[in-house]
Amino acid sequence: MTRKKKARTSGQLGIRHKPTAEARQERERPVESKKKGAGLKSGSRNAVHADKPTDTGNKNKDPRHGSKTPIPLVVTVAEKKLLAPQTTPKALLAKAKPVEIPPQVELEQLEQDEKLQELLERMEQGETLTGKDAKYFNAKTARHSELLTLLGLDVEDEEDETPEEELDELSKLQQVDWRKDLLGE
Repeated sequence: MTRKKKARTSGQLGIRHKPTAEARQERERPVESKKKGAGLKSGSRNAVHADKPTDTGNKNKDPRHGSKTPIPLVVTVAEKKLLAPQTTPKALLAKAKPVEIPPQVELEQLEQDEKLQELLERMEQGETLTGKDAKYFNAKTARHSELLTLLGLDVEDEEDETPEEELDELSKLQQVDWRKDLLGE
C-alpha cells in the first residue's frame, strides 16, 4: 500500500490580498456620465419661456409673483361691522353662584370634616401647621366661629360660666367639715 505524506500547508486561510494596482482601480471613482432627463435646467425660473403660447393680455406678467390685488393694512369701519358678529360669542357665560347652605347644616358639615378634625388633633399635640394645612385650618376655624356667632352659640360665653360653677362646687366641698362626718361626731 502506498502511503501519501500529509502536506503541512492546508491552503489559503483567508481572503486573498489583491495586488496594489488592482486595489487602486477599485478605490478610484468611475467617471460619472451626465444624467439625462433629470429635471429642468438650472435657473429656469428666471428664463424666458419661448415654448409657451403667449397671451396678448399677459405679456409683461412676471411668473414669479402671485396676485397683484392690493391688501388693505388698516381695517375699515365697514369691515369691523362685518367681523363683529363673527367674533361675538353665541352663548353668554356667567359665573355660577354657589348654592347657599343653611348655617346649621354648614356647621354640622364643618364639625364632621375629617381633615379639619385631623388638623385639630395635630394642633392639640403641639405640632405647628404650615402651608396649605395652615391655610385650610385657619379658614375653617374662622368660618366655624362665624357660624357660632350667627347662630348664637358662642363657645366663649359657655367657657366663662363653667369655671365659676366649678368654683362654686369646690367651695361647697370645702365648707363641709369632713372630720365630723368621718369620725361620726
